[in-house]
Amino acid sequence: MDTSSPTGYPPTEIVSIADTCSTALQNMPRLEIWLKSHGLPMDPALVPLMCLQTAFMTPWLPSESCYRISRLMVWLMAIDNVLDAPDHAGSDETAARVQAWHEVLAGDTDSGSGRHADDPMARALAEIAADLQRDGRPELVALWRESMRQTLVGMRHESAAARPDVGAATPQLTDYLRHGAWTIGVEQQVTALWALLDEPDLPRRLPVLRAALREGAIAIRLLNDLRGHHRERSEGKIDALAIGLSAQAARDRAEAGLESCRRALAPLSSAGYGSAVALERVVLWHARMYHRFDPVRPGTAASPLPSGAGSATDTRHTPSGPRQREIPAMSIQRVEQEVLDIIASAGECDNARLTELFDRLEPVGADLLIGTWRGGGFEHTSENAALLAKMRWYGKRFVTPDHVEPLLCRDEEGNVFSYEDMGLATLHEVVHRGKQSTAMVYDQLPIIDHFRRLTDDVLLGLMDKKGAPADFYFHLTRVPSPTPRPSGDGG
Repeated sequence: MDTSSPTGYPPTEIVSIADTCSTALQNMPRLEIWLKSHGLPMDPALVPLMCLQTAFMTPWLPSESCYRISRLMVWLMAIDNVLDAPDHAGSDETAARVQAWHEVLAGDTDSGSGRHADDPMARALAEIAADLQRDGRPELVALWRESMRQTLVGMRHESAAARPDVGAATPQLTDYLRHGAWTIGVEQQVTALWALLDEPDLPRRLPVLRAALREGAIAIRLLNDLRGHHRERSEGKIDALAIGLSAQAARDRAEAGLESCRRALAPLSSAGYGSAVALERVVLWHARMYHRFDPVRPGTAASPLPSGAGSATDTRHTPSGPRQREIPAMSIQRVEQEVLDIIASAGECDNARLTELFDRLEPVGADLLIGTWRGGGFEHTSENAALLAKMRWYGKRFVTPDHVEPLLCRDEEGNVFSYEDMGLATLHEVVHRGKQSTAMVYDQLPIIDHFRRLTDDVLLGLMDKKGAPADFYFHLTRVPSPTPRPSGDGG
């Protein structure tokens, strides 16, 4: 199986969803047995969450690879519980255990099975490291080991900062985020995934990938702090808000980091590099998770965000239906990110919100449109949505400004073809809602599709149909060139 590229597994593809669920179900009992056999201090109720997230991030990988990443995430959650335990925090015993974990990461296999055989955390870590070393690429396994070492350092810093009895001063925000980005688990998960990918020339893309990873990890750290602030404050822990960052500043900084991460990855993701797609999906998963609940307490009702945190969780809607109330005006970046998340999760969004965004987005030129785009809607109940579903609408293909195939559909075998019974279309410059932009005009139908740019690879579309009672919004995502795998040119 080619594990270098997730070609054919876009986020909303049915086969991707099926692979995610089947892989997670396959790995859940294995992970629970592994957790119990090592006696790790973690609630078994979190096992499904660990299996679902790792299967979602790389559904094209074998289930065995996803299982190994799930074990890693279990270990990272368990270490947090060890260092937070009041009976062990700051003790000589804990310091010795942390030193043993450092030795395991440095390659001391005896730390897991010999001198420290009585430490279940050391044994489990040695098993994780040995499997990754055996099946991963050496240079990328070394990167993962360094990220794990930084995790241990960062967690010790956090533990010390939360204990006033040791005389540690409250950390500066810069230092907190530097260590806190390591302790959120994102970088360890991503670097382990990279080590398991059979992607040609991946190390050559590491400068771009690592910079995007750092941006994403800091953003997720801030979203974690926002979601868990009330709980962590009651537990005496330090977070960005306790240090003095306002909730709104934390949210703005997180959103800017997410946008920076995704923009940096866009060229690599569009080219089909699994390393970039995996990173983007890891960041997406964690961002959406913290928008909805605190994973440390997943079974409890979501507590309100700190004052000023606004819309990132309680006002975002889930894919089950549209939001129930109007949202206050937000920055254009925040609204863009919200809609990008909805598109990635195949969710729904009401027309009022989409109209607000459409009017503020940039127009597009004809050159940007050339290529094949996969389409989708934001609702499934209107006449237009029902018709497209009946046609098995796939998307659009812009060959030239004078040759547009507006209705790419799937046949019963799933093959994509151009449905031309309703004619083709052409591109024209059209002024709509006060902006001039390239629009698609049907040759035989009284329909004009207007477009606005979310990113170079994701567009917001509006179908203006003569006589229709309401506009129909849809989205288009660029389909990468149909190469079986990226060339080894370093991206």
